[in-house]
Amino acid sequence: MVKIAQIARHPLGRLAAIVVALAVTATLVWRYTPLGEALTAERIIDWIETFSGYWWAPYAVALLYIPASCVLFPRALITMAAAVAFGPWEGFFVAMGGVAINTLFGYGIGRMLDEKAMKRLGGQRVDRIAQLLRKEGLMAVTSIGLLPVAPFIVTVIAFGALRLKVHHVVAGVLLAHLPGTVGSTVLGDQVAAALSQHRSINAWIIVAVVAMMAAVAWFTRRWWKRLQAAAA
Repeated sequence: MVKIAQIARHPLGRLAAIVVALAVTATLVWRYTPLGEALTAERIIDWIETFSGYWWAPYAVALLYIPASCVLFPRALITMAAAVAFGPWEGFFVAMGGVAINTLFGYGIGRMLDEKAMKRLGGQRVDRIAQLLRKEGLMAVTSIGLLPVAPFIVTVIAFGALRLKVHHVVAGVLLAHLPGTVGSTVLGDQVAAALSQHRSINAWIIVAVVAMMAAVAWFTRRWWKRLQAAAA
């Protein structure tokens, strides 16, 4: 039986909880405070359209993923904002580009670290995990990327320090972030629909996204247990 606590500890489970909490908070603030009069849908749309009209805007949003990962800011919120500003398709590719840039940034830092020193500090367990990652390659990196092992920037730095192949790291991280990025993009599009006068929110889409995140959290939890057993 799936434990709620296990899903809650998973990044996708936390993302779903954050999205629900933000939606409830935003609704209450908008409805019961003077902020609702200042931040009208028309004004927000005007700001978004002005920003998205600049040629450099997608690149600026993609680069935001680097400082966001360093300060542990929820990158899913940037993805949702990208979907609102640029539309779901362009927003999705901006988000994936930001993840790729962020991955290369952290991997580059990791390559400058001493692999032997890291193994000495981590002990035999780190050495076994490193051997497992090299053996399994792409799928192992993808599995680690889906699991609540460590903050994103720490994980990709470790990949670099362990001298994993860069194409395995980039491809694996992108695959790992694909479900969450799709979910955040769809939710961002629903936020855009709420701001628009010509569209309305589809509650079933939001339910489907949250269910997908919970399912991915459950499956990747099982993968984590298998990796732990293999590295033991």
